[in-house]
Amino acid sequence: MKRWKYGVISLLLAGLLGLSGCSQYPEQAADGTPWDSSWTMLGSVLGAEEPGNGFSLLDNYSVLTGEDIYYAAWVAGDSSAYTNEDNEEVEVYDAQLYLLAAGCADASFAQQNLDEWISKEQETYTVTETWNETRNGQEYTLLAYECGSNTNPYSRGISAFTVYGTYAISAELACQEDFTGQERDILLQFLDGCHYSPLN
Repeated sequence: MKRWKYGVISLLLAGLLGLSGCSQYPEQAADGTPWDSSWTMLGSVLGAEEPGNGFSLLDNYSVLTGEDIYYAAWVAGDSSAYTNEDNEEVEVYDAQLYLLAAGCADASFAQQNLDEWISKEQETYTVTETWNETRNGQEYTLLAYECGSNTNPYSRGISAFTVYGTYAISAELACQEDFTGQERDILLQFLDGCHYSPLN
């Protein structure tokens, strides 16, 4: 899990508050789509279609640290060795797509987490654009950014943040300089394939 060092995901995990758990899948998503077993599941909160665009699933951790935290990552391109700021050798890819869902005690804690994640990203990266989008019925705040750091192998990225019920959710696409894909289009297409379980 040292691969997270280079995305905002590592920053997000440090600030999680008031966590709780759940585990059962619904019959259909909130958008009316039948729940598909081929989706990459993050707990029972959401299922993600494969992102396409040359990405393949790298990791899917059902539960992190024994809490109600779910994480998945997809990668595109070739892997290469990279020595991080802790002098550890890790594998990095042309592009990496992360998805994180963190269960919170209530919706206000989820929103507090989300606000902290966005603030941390704004402090860490050079944000070039911020906007809102509704994708597959869910509203997201999106940030495009440049990394500009000697300790980060990725040069640019785009992140999306949302709250769903008591979950704070983040999706991030981080790209190396020579990645030729259109990161905005790739992330928006991915968000269109994120299906949420109905709220009780």
